[in-house]
Amino acid sequence: MSESPAAIAPAPDGVSFVVPVYNKAAWLPRVLRQIEAQHGDFAREFIFVDDGSTDDSLAILEATTAHWRNVTIRRQTNHGSAHATNQGIALARLPYIKFVDADDLLADRATETLLAALGGSDAVLAYGGVERYDDETGIDLQACRPGAAVHRIDAPLRPALRNALFNPTQFLVRTEVAQAVGGCDERIVHSQEYSLTLRLARAGPFLRVDAPVAFLPRDVPGRLGSHVGRQLQRVTRACALFVADHPDLPWSVKQFACRRAAGRAWRYARRHGDAGLDSPWFRAYLRSRLPMLSGHARFIDACASVFDAEAGQAVAG
Repeated sequence: MSESPAAIAPAPDGVSFVVPVYNKAAWLPRVLRQIEAQHGDFAREFIFVDDGSTDDSLAILEATTAHWRNVTIRRQTNHGSAHATNQGIALARLPYIKFVDADDLLADRATETLLAALGGSDAVLAYGGVERYDDETGIDLQACRPGAAVHRIDAPLRPALRNALFNPTQFLVRTEVAQAVGGCDERIVHSQEYSLTLRLARAGPFLRVDAPVAFLPRDVPGRLGSHVGRQLQRVTRACALFVADHPDLPWSVKQFACRRAAGRAWRYARRHGDAGLDSPWFRAYLRSRLPMLSGHARFIDACASVFDAEAGQAVAG
């Protein structure tokens, strides 16, 4: 691990930028440019966790940030994005964390805008909008401005269970909360944001800011989320583990989580096979519409097997 010698001055609005990196050499120069370009009068530190990259990612990180202050670069063997993200969370020393995926671009005022929304509230995090692009010349990195409308979500767990609300580059979170909930669930090795979102949604309100804060390239070779089946499997298993870890969740929330998991499984089976009304996934969907007194986590985990080409009839009955 390499660190800059400069100490960080205490600041109530300081931001730790946390960037997990794995084989992103083709994207890093632009990503780092936008991190360095962030507007705002707040203390900042930069934490990069290289998760065993085999390309030039580490060399690019070291060369590009050589003149930056308050930089930490941790190199580790490959453990997956959840573990790498947790290492960054543990190293964060300032009150807020701004995650950045190593192939996404921050709008020039993204951090400043989210900080303005979150700083004066009791919310856990603030997140903004996202735009996808094919050519960087077609995006407006100055489109995000402080003063955008802010919407409060007092009970974010059900919306988070319904759909992924944001990717890591879209949100700013209180460091103490991210650390208190235990960061990402490392049992879901290659997907960090959904398990963390669920844990944070249980911790308190969210704020949604009507401004584009992140720009994601549409085509990134090897991106984890590009394989729909695997990504849905990770999301479903993260949900199952979350429900198992929190047996005190309201019954209505656990029941809703089962309906969402079974609905995803049935839709996927219909689109990617010849599943008819005699399919175990249709039976699982019907079962999820009825009251379930127990076994919610097991049911959700069984639904994840539809996304595995070699899965058996795991949800029969």
